[in-house]
Amino acid sequence: MNEVFDIKRLGKLLQYEVVNYIPRFFRTLLIVASVIVAVWLLSFTLSFEILANDRSVLVKSLFTLAVTISPFIVYKDMNNRKKGYIYAMIPASTFEKLLSMLVVSIVVVPVVAYAVLTATDLLVFMLSKIGLGYLYKFALYDPFADALGTMQLVNNNMGIYEIPLYDILLSFVTPIVGSMMFNTVFRKNKVLRTILSLISVFFVFVIVVTFMANNMPQLWENLYDFFTPRFEDMELEEVLSACLVLARGWNLILITLFLTITYFRIKRVNY
Repeated sequence: MNEVFDIKRLGKLLQYEVVNYIPRFFRTLLIVASVIVAVWLLSFTLSFEILANDRSVLVKSLFTLAVTISPFIVYKDMNNRKKGYIYAMIPASTFEKLLSMLVVSIVVVPVVAYAVLTATDLLVFMLSKIGLGYLYKFALYDPFADALGTMQLVNNNMGIYEIPLYDILLSFVTPIVGSMMFNTVFRKNKVLRTILSLISVFFVFVIVVTFMANNMPQLWENLYDFFTPRFEDMELEEVLSACLVLARGWNLILITLFLTITYFRIKRVNY
């Protein structure tokens, strides 16, 4: 049997993680879904016109939040000093554990989150139809409208530019894979430490850029002189296409970096 990858072993690992780890995420989803119920309850005492119109935005926002933080919940014990040994004892290779974590985080979790949030929204809508509160309508919302569907950038005179689906998929997957990595890096207060780390990286970036702007003006002038002629001769669609290529490359670099770090953290985690 291949020690690195075996499809049957991966299947058993996926089944084990879905059965044992998804229920803990389901409990968190119930808390997230309660926000929809709380907003609906406001219809008993407040004018619900604005809330009713923006309900799909609320549900999509809750969906994005739940999916993004899911690795911190589903795999919270994988590097715990007391409970992590259970994960370490699972008969699977490091690659299989990484692949299973990826499938659960970007496939299974979004499906479960969509089902729970949609069911909750449908429930409060049905209750409103029998006189409890008031909702305009129930529409099977599309949580991927801004993340997975075809986004369109509209310009007053230049028409519509469609962003390819694979670019939007990359943008959707990148923060989830980032959460996977941070979950393996930190042992305690994972979400808080992740937020603080991102803030620290942002401040360092600002400081570096500010320093370069103040002390290396010639560099910026050279960059400006290099890019300006190229963009001036481009149509809007060409400029957007170039930006997409840069964004695509950036996302691929981040995903590769996050997965590499996650792989070695799974492989070398100490209890």
